[in-house]
Amino acid sequence: MSWNGPSDSLRDIYEHRGAIEYAAPGALPHPRLSRKFERMVALVAETLPAESLLDAGCGDGRFLAGIARLPNRPGRLVGADISQRILETAGQWSQRDGFELELVRANIEALPIPDASFDRVLCVQAIEHLLDPQAGLAEMARVLRPGGKLVLSTDSARNLVSRAINAPRTMAVRLVGLRGRRLKVHFPHRAFHPDEIVRMVEETGLAVEHRETFAFHVDGLSIPAVTRLAAAVDRAFSPHSVGDIVAVVASKNP
Repeated sequence: MSWNGPSDSLRDIYEHRGAIEYAAPGALPHPRLSRKFERMVALVAETLPAESLLDAGCGDGRFLAGIARLPNRPGRLVGADISQRILETAGQWSQRDGFELELVRANIEALPIPDASFDRVLCVQAIEHLLDPQAGLAEMARVLRPGGKLVLSTDSARNLVSRAINAPRTMAVRLVGLRGRRLKVHFPHRAFHPDEIVRMVEETGLAVEHRETFAFHVDGLSIPAVTRLAAAVDRAFSPHSVGDIVAVVASKNP
């Protein structure tokens, strides 16, 4: 079997991104400031116990580090990412925090992993960067064991609250032609309507058990007080369907 997918053509881009944006492990995101970190670790925790977990598109390993702190964490933790450079950072994070971690250099569209290898698969904000996201979802379903669960998040195209909050600034940026100039690395990036991502997951044969959206943001203001307020508002109005991020939990038939 060939372990190649369309997004392999982007590997150099992600190696560059890993070198300049994820050169070293940082501090774990604070749950009160990062709704993404808070909710995704919580969603995984709600599916435990489990023997093994794969983080597909693990990046610098921060979610694996968060899961490693759970009292009933899986005994086997594996991280896969297309960038070897970013996997080095994930490895440094596991060494620093003292948890065992296996690392696999892989494109999610073609995982070099046998069928039915994991009880849980986590994928946080990765499929929106794939050239073939449906292939990536199919691969994650393939490596799940019967009875296993997928916990996945991606960008929501129905982020109505953040769009309304940021509309004046977005218009100003477009008028002066600054859109995209702050990005250090340009790479594919799309968003999915919540109904669309549910349909795509179900097309792999998995059964979606849970769907939610969360997180609001204010462009250009990375002030902790503003971030904390946005997280608090999101938390207060949850559950809702208009957040920046859509997450699903799906299971594989036993």
